[in-house]
Amino acid sequence: MIKNRLLYVAFLTGCCWMMACENDYNKIQDMQRKKLSVDEVKEVESYLSQGGVVKAKLTAPFMLRYYDSVPRVEFPRKLHVDFYNDSLVMESYLDAKRGYYYEQQNRVVLNDSVVVIRINGDTLKTQELYWDQNLHKLFTHTDVEIRQKTKTIFGKGFESDEQLRNFTIDSVKGVLLVGDSKFAGN
Repeated sequence: MIKNRLLYVAFLTGCCWMMACENDYNKIQDMQRKKLSVDEVKEVESYLSQGGVVKAKLTAPFMLRYYDSVPRVEFPRKLHVDFYNDSLVMESYLDAKRGYYYEQQNRVVLNDSVVVIRINGDTLKTQELYWDQNLHKLFTHTDVEIRQKTKTIFGKGFESDEQLRNFTIDSVKGVLLVGDSKFAGN
């Protein structure tokens, strides 16, 4: 009789436990979507090539690759990139404290102390720089400083080709020295 009673209590407890364990398919799917898959890489050295020709070398102390609804690569602790011409001669380089590459949009976003220096000494400084690889353009809506051999230009808003050869500044700030001019007074 006691055995039957213990068996009965164990059976009821098991039934209650089984009823309490409900697997809602939608909840499980939602939890899996929220679960973030991230790769971490230290001491990164990566090369970008096009048509078998090396175009850039990226180095960074740390990289995160996210595989969620917005696949991206993040460089949260600074990055450095050397850019090369077809003869593998370095044309320019850039440094930034943070960088992001959004794979689906083919867009790079650089933040915090962004500096791009061409081999001729031309230098771009800004706090944020976008590189749209589909349009082959660099741009920002923030303040910029461009230093060239004979002048320094300050402004807000900037757009350029990928090589920083042809650029426009939306709103130039400061004094610009203009050479010989056809204007009256010179």
